[in-house]
Amino acid sequence: MADALPETPARSAYLALVQAHEALERPFRELFKSFGMSPTRFNVLRILVQGPRAGLTCGEIGARLVHRVPDVTRLLDRMERDGLVERHRAADDRRVVRNCITPAGRRACRAVYAPLAHVHEDVLGHLSKREQQQLDTLLRKAFAPHKNQPKT
Repeated sequence: MADALPETPARSAYLALVQAHEALERPFRELFKSFGMSPTRFNVLRILVQGPRAGLTCGEIGARLVHRVPDVTRLLDRMERDGLVERHRAADDRRVVRNCITPAGRRACRAVYAPLAHVHEDVLGHLSKREQQQLDTLLRKAFAPHKNQPKT
């Protein structure tokens, strides 16, 4: 067929990656939904749990997110309203607002850890540890050249 896209290893790998993403993401969305949160909300909590005690700015949180969101400030507004984060102005520069996790936010985040580990095993446990490491290496290599380029 003259109008068909050429079959190339790059196209095949890309399509397999997109299909894998769709199939693998579903159980994670369902898990987070069962805890009353989105993957992005969990991601923010995880970032804050692992971050410095003094908290992080919106920009620092946004840069560390796995799934980018257009308005981190609004997301944090909702999380503050729900009692998961607190905001504090920096003593040395009142323009800087730091976001800190609350005890309720820490509990909500930690409650997901064990079930999340089970989902990781459910979706990738059929691969050997060596295959999981190879997959991780290849995926990181595949997106590394594009990671810091501006979005168009």
